[in-house]
Amino acid sequence: MLIYLPVTAVAQNIETGCITAGRLDSGGRWAPQLSSVRLLDNEGKQILVKIKSELNRVRAAALDEATPFSRCEGEKFLKRGDNSPLSEAQVTAIRPGTVTVVGVGFPKLRVGGELVELQVQVGSKEILMVTP
Repeated sequence: MLIYLPVTAVAQNIETGCITAGRLDSGGRWAPQLSSVRLLDNEGKQILVKIKSELNRVRAAALDEATPFSRCEGEKFLKRGDNSPLSEAQVTAIRPGTVTVVGVGFPKLRVGGELVELQVQVGSKEILMVTP
């Protein structure tokens, strides 16, 4: 269950950060794509991506639920966690709706494959805090 808490903002600013759309296996195929993130082309039509190169057509994403919003990792290897349980702290997220995609990154996973990271621009009113 998610709890939505709006983030207070004085003015509508544009924020740039990243969301995760899924993971690619070591062969560059979806493994899996997140069902709550639909990829759209420049005409707003859904793109059914099967391989990495098709991600070049993504210009927007339709989010069916609040989606974690964080800094972009780009092409770096992701740091390994310490295997300790996470607390139920609030995290920054984007409200459901359509967001503009300005770039796609592929942070490398240490176990093989890579994440599909969408660099998005959203208005500050679309950002909220959620408790997982």
